[in-house]
Amino acid sequence: MQNKKLILGSLVVIIAIFVSLTFLYKSEKQTEIVSSVSNINELLVRDYSMKHGENKKNIYVVEFLDPECESCALFSPVVRKLYKEYHEDIQIVIKYLANHKNSEFAIKLLEASREQNKYDEVLDVIFEKQPLWAQHNNEKPELLWELLTVIPNLDIGKLKNDMNNPKYDEIINTDTSDARKLGVRGTPTIFVNGVELKTLSTKALFDLVEAEIYK
Repeated sequence: MQNKKLILGSLVVIIAIFVSLTFLYKSEKQTEIVSSVSNINELLVRDYSMKHGENKKNIYVVEFLDPECESCALFSPVVRKLYKEYHEDIQIVIKYLANHKNSEFAIKLLEASREQNKYDEVLDVIFEKQPLWAQHNNEKPELLWELLTVIPNLDIGKLKNDMNNPKYDEIINTDTSDARKLGVRGTPTIFVNGVELKTLSTKALFDLVEAEIYK
């Protein structure tokens, strides 16, 4: 009987120690997350990034995208709808993660279009015509030059020259490094004030943003 009591007592002590250590570990992890929020914001919002919105309520919606990513093209209308409804309150920030064969080419082209204030128009064509130039195992990125001629006043010659600027390599490398530090592997990945969107749906995105707007 005494042995049983001794064993039971030992088990209680072991369980108590385990619970205490678990609580301590969780507390330390939570403290670590909280203490790194400022660093997360630095990784998410870079000075060079393309931004949309007046951001009157200081709400950053950061999207890691890949111009060759089918899911990014499909989710783009949702992001545009969000911007249309809340452009005064939020700021949408674009970052890149090149996960496909011709992603870097398309990113450089897209970034270079900013020199002519044609970023949104170029992104629209890249996404809308994605099946033509980015078909799996039959990629034809050179088709983009022809496809982009539908954009009024876009100087294709200047665009070709501008995209060779080495600063675009730096942007891709920095965004890729930021993504790795944040644990981002796929696109689209969206953060709202540092909180990652877990479900890619209109409701989930709007719920997360509206929670920040109306809190």
